[in-house]
Amino acid sequence: MTGKKRRIARRRREALAHDRPPDAGRAAEIRRRRRRRLRPARVVLAADRVWMVAETRARWAARAARDLEAAGIAAFDPREEVELTSATGRRRTARVPLLHRTLFVGLRDDGDLARVEAHPGIDRILFRDGRAVVVAASVLQGFADAIAGHDGEEGGGEEAVRAVLFALGDGVRVVDGPLAALRGTVEGIEPGRRRYRVALSLFGRETPALLDEDKIARD
Repeated sequence: MTGKKRRIARRRREALAHDRPPDAGRAAEIRRRRRRRLRPARVVLAADRVWMVAETRARWAARAARDLEAAGIAAFDPREEVELTSATGRRRTARVPLLHRTLFVGLRDDGDLARVEAHPGIDRILFRDGRAVVVAASVLQGFADAIAGHDGEEGGGEEAVRAVLFALGDGVRVVDGPLAALRGTVEGIEPGRRRYRVALSLFGRETPALLDEDKIARD
């Protein structure tokens, strides 16, 4: 090698100095320890707040959540832990956003809403038909538990994840049954029964229909 000296770990240096091979078993144990990930702590969301959905500006979600928490406003920035591998093969664990530019805020009154809307990192609060999109605290708690691997504690699990994702106001299309190919908007959710109330566009007007989760997909 030229220019820089190659760095060698202390134990490997000692092994080479005493003319004995490095301890392969210990090296493997160190690699296993580095890859081992602790289960994230459970996030408990305030059940006495009205949880709304805020759209943040690019790269503002984490900072906005910290600022709002410091101001006494509950905020939940859904992130998951993933293992990233660099081009050199080095692995690291990172927390990445699960939803694009989305932050859930727990409000007590109109004053909290005004402070959220005034934050420089908040683009807007999501509304549908003139009303704010509100996610039930129990459904949002199930969503948070499923992300962190605690879904067995409250029974939220996959149904809660699907419920929250559809509750954001995304349009959906029917993928099975006599109404297949019709498009609409989710208006209500029954997480326990895995069923959704969808306003379908039919003959030029909206027609409500109750559909099971396997009958619809995000448009």
